[in-house]
Amino acid sequence: MPRTPLHHILRVRSSEDLRYVSPGLMDEIVVNANQLENSIQATTACLWRTTLPFSVDPVLWRFQEPAWTRNDDGETKRNYKRLGLAYAKGTGITLGATPLLDVVATDEQWCMIAKNAIAYQRDRLRDVPTQLEFLAELRDLHPVRLVAPSLVSYSPREDRINRLMIEAAITEAQTAVAVEVMVPGERLADRADLWKMIDSLPVEGVSAYLVWTPKVREEQLLSNHAMFAALLRMVSKLSARGIAVGHQYANYTVAALHELGVSSVTHHLGWVDKGEPVEVQGVPMRSCQTYVPGVRHCVRFNEAAGLGLDLGPQEYAERYCDCTFCTGMFDAGQHPFDLLLEMETFTMKHGRQRQIPTSRAVGANTWHYLLSRRNEVEAFSIRPAVEVIGAAIERASALKRGSDVARLGHLATEIQSA
Repeated sequence: MPRTPLHHILRVRSSEDLRYVSPGLMDEIVVNANQLENSIQATTACLWRTTLPFSVDPVLWRFQEPAWTRNDDGETKRNYKRLGLAYAKGTGITLGATPLLDVVATDEQWCMIAKNAIAYQRDRLRDVPTQLEFLAELRDLHPVRLVAPSLVSYSPREDRINRLMIEAAITEAQTAVAVEVMVPGERLADRADLWKMIDSLPVEGVSAYLVWTPKVREEQLLSNHAMFAALLRMVSKLSARGIAVGHQYANYTVAALHELGVSSVTHHLGWVDKGEPVEVQGVPMRSCQTYVPGVRHCVRFNEAAGLGLDLGPQEYAERYCDCTFCTGMFDAGQHPFDLLLEMETFTMKHGRQRQIPTSRAVGANTWHYLLSRRNEVEAFSIRPAVEVIGAAIERASALKRGSDVARLGHLATEIQSA
């Protein structure tokens, strides 16, 4: 039987991300609604220039955490103010300044918010002024799917509200919608509670379930059997309904679950795994870390140099990375590390100094990560997961990384025994 390819989606969170949107490097893009409001012209121009299908993530859950919506002065950010006005239309409430659950008082208001969020996704891009009139045949900007807005499911309270909003979204969309299933790690581990949450989700009118497990880092999945098993239980129970299951913030381990029920993976362009917490993380300085396909996780620059700096083009491709950025650097007579590991000194407050990647290194690492992730998705699309992981184990062994051999071996064992 031919394997169904693993669908690969890039999440656009900022205007800088738009430069990496390229057919062939992903199958689809999803734009965060706050980014759409932050830079509607640039985002729209990008969507017009590409043939890639797209969708919009309503990110309603961010209104649960006002730190997302407020600036340093405590005022609601302009993009969230516009988004809040669109979602709250006809409800008599204001979104952004106060936690969402403290603002919405009635079921009718929740249903109206859901309908407004669907209307936003469907209509926001229809009448955007453009400077591109000279381009013939601009495509109509219709999202490939509509997404029911949801809250992070901390408790049955959010489950009930999510059910209301999903049903209202289906009514407004007049078609099947994708449903966000956002479950924190502590609730994921409670099997009885997890089953109740899943049972609260509709089946009729649902085109896909989009899973997200905030704060669950990849290393936790690989070191904690109970957590890995809990994620797999959720994926299996949802996919058994005959509905596609995607992951909204996927990693290598999640992609390896393709044959066990994960049909699509979405990721953004940040290559350092932070577990995607719900809470705002601020805007920290870039750390000197790079993604190493040879071990399938990030390491610090000095450690990466020890792994790959002395390797020639063939050995580098066989052991460390064979993405087209790295092979292209060798073809141009340079070592990939000339850009990937480029650093500069940054002086902080009070005179403290630290090393950070240069802007060139950030760009190089982004391309390198995106190309490497694409290679991984394609591998899991056409070959059994254990075979793909086996090849990764051979590379880690060639790099003399015993800990990573064991780490990847554990993943293979988990999948074989699933």
